[in-house]
Amino acid sequence: MTEITILAVSRLSDGVCVAGITDDGQWIRPTRPNQNDSWRQLEFDDCKDNRGHWVLRKGNRVRIHLIKQIPFRAHSEDWLIGDQKPQLVKELSADDYQAVCEKFTEESLDEVDCKDAERSLILIHPSKITSFSFAVEMNWERQRKYVPRCNFKLGNRTYLRKGISDLEWRGYGRLVMLKHNDNCLLQASKIFGQNDTKDCWFTVGRNLLGKGFYILIVGVHLFPVRHFDMDFKR
Repeated sequence: MTEITILAVSRLSDGVCVAGITDDGQWIRPTRPNQNDSWRQLEFDDCKDNRGHWVLRKGNRVRIHLIKQIPFRAHSEDWLIGDQKPQLVKELSADDYQAVCEKFTEESLDEVDCKDAERSLILIHPSKITSFSFAVEMNWERQRKYVPRCNFKLGNRTYLRKGISDLEWRGYGRLVMLKHNDNCLLQASKIFGQNDTKDCWFTVGRNLLGKGFYILIVGVHLFPVRHFDMDFKR
């Protein structure tokens, strides 16, 4: 069993994409690929312990049964999981959770946001988060999908309309849209004020799209810590 701190729990197709980091900074994405290995995800039951409790949640330290590494292009962090259920070691205190974020923060997205990337996960502390949007929009397949997005700066670079697949943030966005009765764009300062947020980190992932790629936010880490109900709907 390998011990990791969960730093991303996000929506992927009809399943879940989970990522965590070991004490020595190795990213792990536990996966259960389908037969032709065209995409990788976990099923809901893979996220639950022997008692049926969902334990793969941001800020939790867990033990995962990993069988072998199964890298695919930039997704060098992927590991095939075994049959043993994950075990919750502990839910990190807010201070310990933030200490993990501070320890493994990287200064730029260059290693994942490039053509020849050899990795697909990174943790950043944005210089400034400008705004968040929550909307149902038309995707590249001409399907209507709910997509939270964010505008932020990291160093001297500005990132616009980056999608957020974090399941808890999706759940939070549903509440915001319900309150506003429609799609909405809100200043980050307003959202952070409403949640007493003093600081925020992002786990950023790299996904394949045809022969190209795109980056998106797969983990939103608010401090003081806030948890929201996870949203799996399209």
